[in-house]
Amino acid sequence: MVNRTELENKVIPYKILLETLQNTYDLVDSILLDNTIPSLKIGLKYLIQNIEANIEKAGDGLPVVGHHFAFQSEYLDCFDVVPICIEGTSYILSALLPDGVEKYYDLMRNWGHPFHTCSSQKGVMGMTLDDLFRFDAIICPTAPCDNTMASYPYFKYQADVPMVLPDMPFIHKEKSFKYYAKQIKKGLEDLGKIIGQKPDWDELKKHLEIDNKSINTQLEIFELKKAIPCPVENFYNAMSAAVTIFMAGKEEKVKYYDEMLESAKNNYRKKKHHGGEEKIRCIFPYMLIFFDLGLCEWLDRELGMSILFDIFNYNFTKPIRTTDSLDTMFYDMARKGMEFPMMKQSTDFYYNFIDDCVNMAKEFKSDCFIFTMHIGCKQFGSVVQVLREALRDETGIPVLMLDLDVGDKRMTSMKVLRDKISLFAQTLL
Repeated sequence: MVNRTELENKVIPYKILLETLQNTYDLVDSILLDNTIPSLKIGLKYLIQNIEANIEKAGDGLPVVGHHFAFQSEYLDCFDVVPICIEGTSYILSALLPDGVEKYYDLMRNWGHPFHTCSSQKGVMGMTLDDLFRFDAIICPTAPCDNTMASYPYFKYQADVPMVLPDMPFIHKEKSFKYYAKQIKKGLEDLGKIIGQKPDWDELKKHLEIDNKSINTQLEIFELKKAIPCPVENFYNAMSAAVTIFMAGKEEKVKYYDEMLESAKNNYRKKKHHGGEEKIRCIFPYMLIFFDLGLCEWLDRELGMSILFDIFNYNFTKPIRTTDSLDTMFYDMARKGMEFPMMKQSTDFYYNFIDDCVNMAKEFKSDCFIFTMHIGCKQFGSVVQVLREALRDETGIPVLMLDLDVGDKRMTSMKVLRDKISLFAQTLL
């Protein structure tokens, strides 16, 4: 008979993550003053609850289902499963562990996977190669990039994990949403056959409605960032991404944003900036640097630079309609999936991305953009110069490009990155 510990060992990286989160929370709770980096303390509290619950479900023997971050975890709530976000797990451990998940990047490179592929998938791929994750199935849309579609087949052909691949169109039109809606529904039905469960659409509706609750709160926080100084600390951006990915469809996500809204309102009323004085207002149109999230605090406190938002914090969609037909519900799920961060920008032509950046630069009174040119995101490599020219012509603000791997500090060290940002900041003051 299989014991509980052996079942939990199907998700060993989650057990490592739980211990790391708890240690980080204890450290934050004992060292930091009250209301210091509230996004970190509040977010850690709810992340711990989420990871504990999933380890508990693994111990109960529920199927372990990996998913791409663009196939939101609340979509899997029509089943009794343990959802594991491939990209989210790679990067949250990259942020929390002293050497990140570099060991597993190297395992994959030695196995034969190219070094320049995306570290967001490569971390969990290496963990699976090391028998730390044992997936019962994986579901991933055919997007947003070539790296995704080149990396996910590893799980099927090397680790022998059954794969479900809902086909996501590249053109963002009504007919595309209708097509992808059918693909999501079929994908969930196919996944159900693999894990021996029938999708429970009523349960799915319940979790979609929970997720709907946080939309207006997120938008209100986003609006508050227009204030000068920005009333939300930089670390919020990183924690918001983690909450969105790990806690979609859960009450903990709603509670996190409710508590953060109160914190932001309090700072707004006091005209308070987290770092003391806001000197520069910056937008990261792409990703943060996950291997060292301490950069967020350093920018706030040392340079007085606010990160108004990054790619995971400026994409919003309408609430999903759950009281109409199933077709309407899946249409809204498809629209949300295709307009999800990085899906919206990477699966369509760049015109909308450029327009969004120019408009947000004006609306949020940004002084500059910092573009993290991640080695794995080759589909975005040609956009930087177009963005630089558009912002120069329309707003007069500059763009700093940083070549790096956002999940692996060995490509470009944090010292080099801080030096570049410091020199760039001097040109703005």
